Amino acid sequence: MRRKTTITILAIFIAIIWVNLGYSISKTVESVKSETQTAAVNEVPIVEEIPAKETKIYFVGDMMLDRSVKTSVVKNFGGDYNQLFTNLRELKNADILFGNLEGPVSDIGNNVGSKYSFRMDPIVLEAINNAGFDIVSFANNHVGDWNIGAFKDTLNRLDNAGILQTGAGMNKSEAEIPKIIEKNGVKFGFIGFSDVGPDWIKATDTSAGILLASDPRLGEIIKNAKQQVDVLIVSFHWGTEYEKTHNKKQEALAHTAIDNGADIVVGHHPHTMQDIEIYKEHPIVYSLGNFIFDQYFSKDTMKGMLFEATFLGKDLIETNKKLITLNKKYQPEGIFEFPEEKPVPNPCPVPDKKYPDYSYLDVGQEVAIPDEHYIPSDLKLLDKKITTIPVCIKEEAAEAITKMITKAKTEGVKIKVSSGFRDYATQKSILERNIAEGNKNASIAVAKPGHSEHQLGVAVDLTGSSIDNMSATTRFKGTVEDKWLRKNAYLYGFSESYPEDKEDITGYMYEAWHYRYVGIENAKAIKESGQTVNEYLKENKTTLNE
Repeated sequence: MRRKTTITILAIFIAIIWVNLGYSISKTVESVKSETQTAAVNEVPIVEEIPAKETKIYFVGDMMLDRSVKTSVVKNFGGDYNQLFTNLRELKNADILFGNLEGPVSDIGNNVGSKYSFRMDPIVLEAINNAGFDIVSFANNHVGDWNIGAFKDTLNRLDNAGILQTGAGMNKSEAEIPKIIEKNGVKFGFIGFSDVGPDWIKATDTSAGILLASDPRLGEIIKNAKQQVDVLIVSFHWGTEYEKTHNKKQEALAHTAIDNGADIVVGHHPHTMQDIEIYKEHPIVYSLGNFIFDQYFSKDTMKGMLFEATFLGKDLIETNKKLITLNKKYQPEGIFEFPEEKPVPNPCPVPDKKYPDYSYLDVGQEVAIPDEHYIPSDLKLLDKKITTIPVCIKEEAAEAITKMITKAKTEGVKIKVSSGFRDYATQKSILERNIAEGNKNASIAVAKPGHSEHQLGVAVDLTGSSIDNMSATTRFKGTVEDKWLRKNAYLYGFSESYPEDKEDITGYMYEAWHYRYVGIENAKAIKESGQTVNEYLKENKTTLNE
């Protein structure tokens, strides 16, 4: 009995131990399982975002190391082209350095016969490379100066020197491929075009050459290039030489480039610096001017711009422009801050208070300007190329007269402005002078002060080359300029104020040379109705002044 009891107690004891052991093992397994699961969760790799880095791109203008530049290097630097870049060590700060190579670099080919033909000694490439240039534009009007042989040779030499070029290729497909430089994980692409030829060396499917801005596929080429890169820079050789302001064609090409994916547009060819425009938040540098050139004849051609663009990753975060000047040896003197631009005083009169706009006032013999001190608020000085003396008129009228005269010139008709805005005192002195000189018709030939359309800033007197640009003369009647204006002026918003055979209505003598800006719609309505300007303005006074 005692033995059974002992066995029973032992069995119970073993069972208790077994249960406790099982519980302990279970808890351990669960703990291990939990820790394993936690570890598994913790082992998910955490990818740290790599911060974007800054990339600086420097752009410089026309680089031509032949002709007098070559002579200077031989004479002053013992033939060492590296000396041209001695003062430009800051160029090394650029992650990418870009310039325009103005002509072939070769020792072969034949001069095509141009008065200004360039061919640079192949040894210049070492100096260009040492200066830090990564890429050059080779789509310009001088690349064919020594024929196709020198052109192809230049492409090969640039390639062997490790300097990229854009805008040219052994065929059109090759020329259309953007040259890509990857920096800090970003693909920067470059593509170039020439808008000043030469057309004979345009790239084709089977021949080497350059890309022309006149290519009907311009937008498509740029769009395709953008798809291959993160940031696209488009280079244009364009514009008018020695002009300091861009023209409408440059603007149209630049806008087309940006509309199709360009992030920056840079230009060259004028040999002078031009303005910078921001279009859809993208910079357009219309002309960088000369970088190294031998155009010693003016201060403007002996300097150029260094345009600096700083990117953070793919984002343009800052731009800056600096000045590069050339010495008499055609050697850049250094990179400088632009001198502080002093505000240019307005050469046109400005009002001393705010006046109503009297542009459509039917001023004349019976109607005067309400305030004799009236001066329009937006007078603008016309370009001296289209005037015989300094002339100010209202801004809208200024833009219209410029377009009109420019159009006439393309048709061989040379018109100029001989008078525009006059203040009260000027008008008074003109009338008094006519009276003093014995002009019996002074009262109908010259408006009384306060009664002149000229005081509104919307009237102009016109003349032309066929009468040697004489002002306010009856000789203007019947000239080619007179005939052109009577046919076309209304298309630009101008109406003849004092037409022939309407003296009894206008109160003034016939003046073939006097036109008033009323806007295109009003000018068309006046022409169609046969009314005088003042008849129309009086009849539509309420509508026009709303």
